[in-house]
Amino acid sequence: MSLKDSLKAEARQERAKLKEMSFQDKLWYIWEYYKIHMLIGGILLFFLYVLGTIFYQKSFTTQLFYVVMNDPYASFSDYEGMSDGFKARMGYGKKDRVDMDTSLHISFDSSNANTELDYASLAKITAIVASQDLDLMITNADAIDHYAENDGLLDLEAVLPADLLELVKDDIYKAPDSSGAVFSAAINLENSHFHEKAGTEMEEAYFCLISNSRRIDTAIEFLRYLYEE
Repeated sequence: MSLKDSLKAEARQERAKLKEMSFQDKLWYIWEYYKIHMLIGGILLFFLYVLGTIFYQKSFTTQLFYVVMNDPYASFSDYEGMSDGFKARMGYGKKDRVDMDTSLHISFDSSNANTELDYASLAKITAIVASQDLDLMITNADAIDHYAENDGLLDLEAVLPADLLELVKDDIYKAPDSSGAVFSAAINLENSHFHEKAGTEMEEAYFCLISNSRRIDTAIEFLRYLYEE
């Protein structure tokens, strides 16, 4: 008998056995004799799912990644809508991503004790910056002062196009770097359309560019977008 015929005969015998069993006996029999096969099949399906997810995610391109820090109204705001508006303005497709993180809260006021949330947020943003994934940040003045002093921000007067610099010149916020030299560290967004586009009541909102960003041109376009009606 060939292997094919042997397998067919075995399959017929298995079907005949199962046909004579009660439903509970069928469940017991299948589990008892095929649990290893089921486990191996489940593991294979899991790995196929993981591989599929990895390849699917790699088909996307991150065009911009920004952080909104210290916004107490973040959970009630519409940062997704603001990001979608920027994507439409840039003509991005379905596989182009504008990523963000609005969950970070760090107190840089020395009079306040640091909390577990502060430490967790600090560790997270440190990791993002170290990986060169972060392009810009919108946060309060205390955070701007901290990252300016640690040479983490670009001098906006040195990198912004002339027309945009002229538009934001009255909103420039200056801070000292690690050597004490004062530079244009951020833009106060009070006179921009940030609050209406993000749907937030954030009281202090300063825009800054991260010094090791790999997408500076796109981050600059995001600033321009915040000033556009």
